[in-house]
Order: sequence, then C-alpha cells, then structure tokens
Amino acid sequence: MKKTFVTILKLSLPLIYLLVAHRSFGQSEPLSMKQAIGIAMASNYSLKADSMNLLVTEYQNKTQRADFMPQVNYASKYEYNLALPSQMIPGEFLGQPGKDYVPVQFGTRYKAGSGVEVSQTLYNKSSRIKINAAGLNNRIATAKHLLTKEELVYQVAATYYALQANAELIRTTTRDYQNLKDILAISKAQYENGTLKKIDYESIEINTANKQSYLHQLQTDYNDQLVNFNYLLGIPADNKTIITDGIAEVTNTIDAGNIFLQREDIRLSHLMIESKGEEIKAIRAESKPVISSYFSFNYQGQFNNFGDAFNNDYWSKSAYVGISTTISLFDGHRRKSRISLAQSQLQQLKFQSEQTKQLANTEWLTATETLRKDQFQYDITLKNLKLAERVFASRKALYSEGVTTLVELLDAESELSEARNLHIQATINVQTSLVNVYKAKGTLLTEFLKSI
Repeated sequence: MKKTFVTILKLSLPLIYLLVAHRSFGQSEPLSMKQAIGIAMASNYSLKADSMNLLVTEYQNKTQRADFMPQVNYASKYEYNLALPSQMIPGEFLGQPGKDYVPVQFGTRYKAGSGVEVSQTLYNKSSRIKINAAGLNNRIATAKHLLTKEELVYQVAATYYALQANAELIRTTTRDYQNLKDILAISKAQYENGTLKKIDYESIEINTANKQSYLHQLQTDYNDQLVNFNYLLGIPADNKTIITDGIAEVTNTIDAGNIFLQREDIRLSHLMIESKGEEIKAIRAESKPVISSYFSFNYQGQFNNFGDAFNNDYWSKSAYVGISTTISLFDGHRRKSRISLAQSQLQQLKFQSEQTKQLANTEWLTATETLRKDQFQYDITLKNLKLAERVFASRKALYSEGVTTLVELLDAESELSEARNLHIQATINVQTSLVNVYKAKGTLLTEFLKSI
C-alpha cells in the first residue's frame, strides 16, 4: 500500500508542475529558465509517456506477487448425452453364459455439476527470486525516468540559451541598424551640402538596407525557434512565449566531486547488471521442486429425466485436499541455453558499463576544458567590446565635425558590430558549457536547477 502511494505521488508531481505552469502563463512577466523547465516537466508528452513506466513496473511487480496468492476458480457445466456409451461386459456376469460379451450402456442422459477449486503455491524458488527483485525493478524504472528528465532539462536549457543569444543578437543588430541610420542622416546632410559624393551616400544607403534585411531574417529565425521551444515545453506552438531578455553572467564555480557516484547512466548500468544476475538465479531455480496445495469441492447430479434436476436424490457431493510436487527432469536443454544466453548478456552489460564509465570521464574532461577555454574567450571579447564602443563613439563624433572620413566611421561601426556578436557568442558558449559540465557530472536535476 505504501509503495502504491509513493508511485501515485510521483505521478502526481507533473500535475503540480502543470498548475504552476498555468499560473506562470497567466502572468505578464517573462518566462525564466526555471519556469520553462517546470512547464516542460509537467507538459512534455514524451516525459509523460515515460513516467507511465513507473506505474507499469509497479503493476508488473504485483502480477509477479500474485503467483504466491491463493488461486480460486469456480466451474459449472451442464451436459446432455446424445448417445450413451456402452461397455462390453462378460455374458456370464449378466446371466448369459452363452455369450462372451454383452454390450451394456452406462451413464445418464443428463449431467450437471459445479465446484470450487482453491490452490496455493507453497514453494517456488524461481518465482520467489523474481518477487524479491521487485525493488530492483523499481530502481531501474526510476533511473530510466531520471535519465529522460535529464535529457529534457538539457534540451530546454540549451534551447533557452540559444533563444537568449538570438534575442541579444536582434537587439545588438537593432542598435547597429540605428547607428547606420544616424550615419545615413549625417551623410544625407553632407551630400545635400555638396561635401559628400553621391556614390558614398548611396553606399551607406545599401549598408543600411542590408542591415535592415539581416535584422528581419534574425527575427524570422527567432520566431521559428520559439515555435520549436513551445513544442519542447509541451504547449501550443502558437503560444506567445516571452523569455527573460538578459543573459545571466555565470561564474565557473562547479566542483568536480565523484562523477561515477552522481551520473544516473552509470547507476543504471550497475542496476541492469544486478538485474541480469537475478534473472540467471531465477532460471537456475526452475530446476527446484514446485510445491503447491489444493482443495476442491464439487456438487454433481446425474439423471435421465430433466424433471429430476431438482431432486436431491440424484445429486452428490465430493471434496478433496492434497499437495502436489512438480520437478523438472528434462526440458530439452532449454534451461541450459537460457542460462548461457543470460550469461552472455551479462558479460555484454559489463562491457557496456565500462564503456559508460569511460564515456563519462571523457565527457567530464572535455566539458571542463571547453568551459575553461570559453571563459577565457569571454574575458577577451568583453574587453574588446568596451574598446570597440569607445572607438565608434569617438569616430562618430569626429565624423560629425568633419575631422574623420566616412570609411573610417564605417570601419568603426563594423568593428563594433563584430565585437558585439563575438561577445554574445562567447557569453552563450560559457552558459552552454556550464550546462554540459553539469550534464557530464550528472547533476542537472540537482545542482543545475538550484543554480538558475
């Protein structure tokens, strides 16, 4: 009863998340990453389908436990004999010594009966091993579900950061476009005063139009990406989802710890090895005796006239109780082959477990090294962005005064645009690398969710 309650509670958690999600949609504030993950946990149909495996496993365990519960069956039948069978009896038994055998009919035209049979398994080592593995089965189902959750959190986080990067790129491109419009306005005045050539003015017009077209394309791509994000969250594709604008600055403060104790895939591989070992034990135990007790009670009537069906003189009772033992002596080497198959699968699982550990270590080293490089690149782009902003502001002021050339101003604007884009990319790379580090460590559902 307690296990059932726990299972129902686990399956109810998404409903709680869903209520929180609907409340979030009712608010006008932008959707934070933590809220987005909560909505995905509650609404993503792939995760919902996967969560049913917890309930399926629980029912499978109950089905297995039913083997040791009493089995009660009721049977009832009614027969009409179209032709009564005959039995050959020696003639001398019937007062006809001149005949070797005389046919004699046995039975009645009508037969009716009903009865109850109760059986109880007393000893079945194979079934007992399977029942004892119920907790192991639950842990395997839970581990698989947590892996599905981790993958969903990773996808939501990566997509969220990508959306933030594109949103930031749209904002910076908008500023670049506004800068070009300001330059175009100054150039127009110079062209009308005769201090700027027509070809130079038209060149600025082309650059401004190209920047506007690029901005439009960025917005289109962002809208398409947002549709896919809604699908990932499990909400309508046309939902007007608004995410947090600013990209948070995150400091690299992740402690390595022991990744082999925290990664769910490594834990799952160990559980699968343990489960296969229990399967081998259960197969071997099939050679042991199976002892069962049984009880049967029957009420039967036999008569030649249908009207006698309600006459108690034609009815009789019978009851018996007993113990049966079944021992498998020879099964055509089926059990031996099954054991060999399971042992081969066990060795395969062990190889896969070692491969999983190697992959985990590789992912951890790669993720931490990538994070270190991305953090270094971020510091460089931040300094370069501040410098580019100062250079452009100076060039713009000098160009307004007629001290610097248009080419120098356009170069400064181009350098500023590139510096912004590089800084945005560096920022999002740091964020993505952090997610990869949490994933490699196996703490997406714990440390990462606490950090956002």
